[in-house]
Amino acid sequence: MKSSTIFLVLTLTVLTLSACAPVAPAANVATAPAPAAGALDLTFPDAANLRSQLAYGIIKLDGTSNAITPEQAKTLTPLWQAFLALSGDETTATEELTAVQNQIAQTLTPAQIQAITALKITNTELNTYYAQFGVSLPTPVPGVTKVPGSKQNMSEDDKLATRTAAEASGLPTGGGQAAKTLLFEKVLEYLTPLAQ
Repeated sequence: MKSSTIFLVLTLTVLTLSACAPVAPAANVATAPAPAAGALDLTFPDAANLRSQLAYGIIKLDGTSNAITPEQAKTLTPLWQAFLALSGDETTATEELTAVQNQIAQTLTPAQIQAITALKITNTELNTYYAQFGVSLPTPVPGVTKVPGSKQNMSEDDKLATRTAAEASGLPTGGGQAAKTLLFEKVLEYLTPLAQ
């Protein structure tokens, strides 16, 4: 009885250890490194952030040889949905957004990443895109860090007067969460029918 118990314990231990061992990749499977969001260029003047480059770049690839495939769209759609939901939650950690951003980048082929990089998407270009939908976002000034709450001391009357003057002059106005997520909503509008 003791020998069968010892044999059973040893067998279970060996099986447990073998289940935890790393599996070597098959010899006939190509294991190229997946592209990372960090492969996109942020060094050119007025470069858009990585998330915006990915979203707008995916839209801009439509109709090219590097367009998103239906299979990729099936993977990308839930990732962008998650990104949109996380972007709308003030309690979301930056690391969570970065993790989803990296999953999105890893879904793209190296050729697609290169094509997006070659577009050199700028904040000015994005503002032109946003204006088509009646949204105006401030373009970051290179080398200047935006101070959060800089309009915090502005009275509600002054804020209303500024908004009214912008609307009267024909300038598109926008802001808030809708403006921050517009690009992500647009990439979802592009991907969703493609995924079906």
